Amino acid sequence: MPGTGRVVGLIVLVVALLAGCSGGGDAPAPPPAHDPPTAFGPPSGTLLRGSSSSYSSTYSTSYGTTPEPPVALDGTTVWFADSGGVSRADSSASATPVALPPGRWVSGAPRPVPGAGLVLAASATTVPGSGTTPPGLALEALAVTRTDTGAPTVAWTASAPLPWAESSHSVHTAVTGVAAAGDGHRVAVLSVTGNTHRASVGVDLDTRQVLWVADGFLAGAVLDGRGPDGEPLPGAVIPAGSQGATVVGAEVPPGGGPGYTPSSVVGLDVVTGARRFAADEGSTALTVSRAGPSSAVVGGRQAGTARAFLAVLGADGSPRPPVDLGTASSAPRCVWDEASVTVCSGPNRTFALDAVSAQLLWSLPAAGRVPPQMTTAWHGAVYGTTVNGPVVVDGRTGRDRNPAPGAAPVVVDGYLGIGPGGGLLGGLAISPATG
Repeated sequence: MPGTGRVVGLIVLVVALLAGCSGGGDAPAPPPAHDPPTAFGPPSGTLLRGSSSSYSSTYSTSYGTTPEPPVALDGTTVWFADSGGVSRADSSASATPVALPPGRWVSGAPRPVPGAGLVLAASATTVPGSGTTPPGLALEALAVTRTDTGAPTVAWTASAPLPWAESSHSVHTAVTGVAAAGDGHRVAVLSVTGNTHRASVGVDLDTRQVLWVADGFLAGAVLDGRGPDGEPLPGAVIPAGSQGATVVGAEVPPGGGPGYTPSSVVGLDVVTGARRFAADEGSTALTVSRAGPSSAVVGGRQAGTARAFLAVLGADGSPRPPVDLGTASSAPRCVWDEASVTVCSGPNRTFALDAVSAQLLWSLPAAGRVPPQMTTAWHGAVYGTTVNGPVVVDGRTGRDRNPAPGAAPVVVDGYLGIGPGGGLLGGLAISPATG
């Protein structure tokens, strides 16, 4: 038939062009990011079914230990700890476990370190006994290859034996933070909490060596003036030299129990572990978390009066203006939004502080409005719930940004939100960000 050859050739050309445009076997492009997201679609998958009671918006405040969900977001990839192991999942909750060396037990959230191409996990490891020496405990850094395809593997480990013994299954481990410590080095700070013991260690991610071990010290905030991406943040105070970064935490006497033992807030050099300052000595029920690029927020009960207090300290221990808690019986939980705001939420009040000056920005309840029970905050958005369901409010003003966002995540980034699932099996629901 006349023209048939030209038609066939045109079809072949169109198919070839379409194949070229599709990228052949390349991975599909990620969905659009929302910074910050203020709306979420229906759950696309559920992790850790049967564990919903551990992931509510109510958090323990004993020495800063919190049953935060053991999950971390890395774009559209989810890293999580489950039954002592570490796994990677996609937004549908399809998981790939990481093959860990024998005898490791991970209970806290892994932490992606994009600049190092790693995902860090803190492991409690039993040290075998010998002769008359009983088995001991070690805190170990597990460095996992950061990949969203193929099988993630453990690239290297760094272990720090501790001067006390507990079952590795009875302690809680955490990667508190990673600091840019000068000379191109990154130092990770890991912590472990047991019934009557706690300890923290510093690990150099470049030399893969343990730099220091601080027994009786529970790290809560790593301050280096930078955000999670390693870039300096506005208003940050970054001391010159390789000794600039500071880790702030609660120092508790040996054998001290949760909540009642007189303790202190201590700042350590993140490279050497040397003490830089001590504050709030004699306080109890201390919690420490990051309040901004160069500051930490401390909650607890005052020495002598047992009244609840909340304070913000600079990286050198210098105090910011005090925060009035009124008649609150315990300090609220506070979350830095990784930008410019720290949001604190207790049973009857939620308020926001400027992340640099610590000045009060807003407080609820006020003017006929109820306070949201905060689940988390990120990049200027505060996520939480009220009697009306999930809500997103503005971190700088406290005004509603979306009265019906579809979810109240406890972990969030530009692509996904993760929060408690529904139904009898609960778990953690993964919800895609839609706006």
